[in-house]
Parts: sequence; C-alpha cells; structure tokens
Amino acid sequence: MNYVRFLIPFLIFVIGCGTTQKAVKMQPKQAEKTSGYDESFDPLSLKDDDIVIKPASEPGQKDEDKSVKKNETKEDTQIQTVVDGYRVQLLATRSIESATLVKQKAEEQFQPYNYKVYWSFEAPFYKIRIGDVLKRTDAEAIRDLAKNLGYDQAFPVRSKVHPPESGM
Repeated sequence: MNYVRFLIPFLIFVIGCGTTQKAVKMQPKQAEKTSGYDESFDPLSLKDDDIVIKPASEPGQKDEDKSVKKNETKEDTQIQTVVDGYRVQLLATRSIESATLVKQKAEEQFQPYNYKVYWSFEAPFYKIRIGDVLKRTDAEAIRDLAKNLGYDQAFPVRSKVHPPESGM
C-alpha cells in the first residue's frame, strides 16, 4: 500500500511531462505573416494639409485675434487682499445640486443686505457661506438674520475674508 502513494504522483509527473510540447522558434517570414500589421504605411507620404499654422505676427502688425481689454477700470486692476475674519456657513452637503439651489436662494435673500454668498468645495463637502466680517459679533448678527430667513443650521466660522472697503 505504501508503494501506491509514490506510484500515483510518479505517474502524474510522467504523464504531465510527456504531453508538453517543445517551443517552436518561428522563422522571420512566419513572424511577418502572423503579425497582422501593415508596416508599409508612411503617414508622411500623405498630402493632407488640414492643419494650418499661422505665422507669428510682426511687431508693427495688428493682431485681431488677441483679446485685450481696452477699458480697464481701477477695480479690475486692484489686487484683492484677504485677512482673517468670519463668515456664516449656511450649508455643508455632499450634493452639488442641493448646494447650487441653496446658493441661488441665498443670493436672492441676502442681496438686499449686501452680503456676498460664497461657494467652496472641501472634500467631500460643498459649503455655502455668506458675509465678510472681521468681528465674531458681526458674524453672529448675520447668523441670526440667516436663522430668521430659514437657515436653522447656520453658524459662524473663521475664514479668510475680503475686508470691507474703508472710505475709498
């Protein structure tokens, strides 16, 4: 019975080795036939001039493709400064659709009070915030207004804000 233990694996080994095939090396002509690619195509031989590259304009010539603002105002050229302050967060959601709807609604509701509405994405949340104030007490007043307008979850948050213009 002991010899059967060795006989069965030996037979499997012999049968397995006897059925393997030797690797056949293909001749170069056979490799070309089986590759299936036509390498005789040369894309440079095509006379296809679909892409036209315009030459660079000379210094004295007008270029009408350039879009330059002729009437820039002082507001357009000012650098906006950012300082530490407060905003009031109205919503934090994972849904871009609900964030968009709340932003549009908030813009309409807070426009009479001159509060700007901000939209930000801090993964994975879209956040809607309003206001640019430097003092927490001012942010709490905006929060109270927001709660009166139906934003029950509103609360002040520290944020980088654009300071209000002072007597310019």
